[in-house]
Amino acid sequence: MQVKVYDGVEQRSTNSRTQSDDGAARDCLLVLGWGNRCRHENVQWLVDRLTEHYRVHVVELPTHITDVRREWVEPVRKYAADLDEFPILAHSAGGLTTAHFDVDGVTNRVYLSPWWGDDLPFPKTVVDALSRLPITEPFLPTGSLEREAIGDLATEAQIRDGPDAASPAFLRTTRRAHASLPPARENAVAFCSLTDKIVDPRAIGERLPADRIRLYDGGHELFSSSARDQHIDTVLAALERGPDGL
Repeated sequence: MQVKVYDGVEQRSTNSRTQSDDGAARDCLLVLGWGNRCRHENVQWLVDRLTEHYRVHVVELPTHITDVRREWVEPVRKYAADLDEFPILAHSAGGLTTAHFDVDGVTNRVYLSPWWGDDLPFPKTVVDALSRLPITEPFLPTGSLEREAIGDLATEAQIRDGPDAASPAFLRTTRRAHASLPPARENAVAFCSLTDKIVDPRAIGERLPADRIRLYDGGHELFSSSARDQHIDTVLAALERGPDGL
């Protein structure tokens, strides 16, 4: 796990609603999705919007893992436990990760296309068989990681860096993580597209009521879709006020 901190210091004097009591910018924990990196142009666009209001702690998750709890959940939870009061913004696999833990100080949880259920390009019987294989090397094609699925603003670097294969061990541990998700918290909201080809939007609808979901037209990554400018203010409002910000 890699964490990069972006300090919106120049904004502290003009954004009092996101200042702590001592005048410093409040923290925001941003947990990226599978294969997202801070160097990607569209991730940086999102970080730039957030640093207008927060000191942003950006988590890059490791790509090829064999245990969600050990390699995603616990490292992020331990890092978050050292922060004071803060909202969580989590995308895709980041949404799966952060849904699995509670720490003191979390004000609101905003999920962007959270990966809360399987949507794999294989029949269920095939998935069941593949997930039992004792193999940790990635060789199963992920599929659907082209620009149309990610978002119309996705760059060549994003597409090139995206994971193109997964291991049976990865499949096994993520399926277990989906099956063991706790109930959604009352301070949680989600943004998603009904035409998402990477995660199953039905799993989002099964965990959150309709009034805590905002739909957008675009790909899996809101921040890589042209609709981002229409929704970023609502994302920021939800970070600040939770469901009342929608």
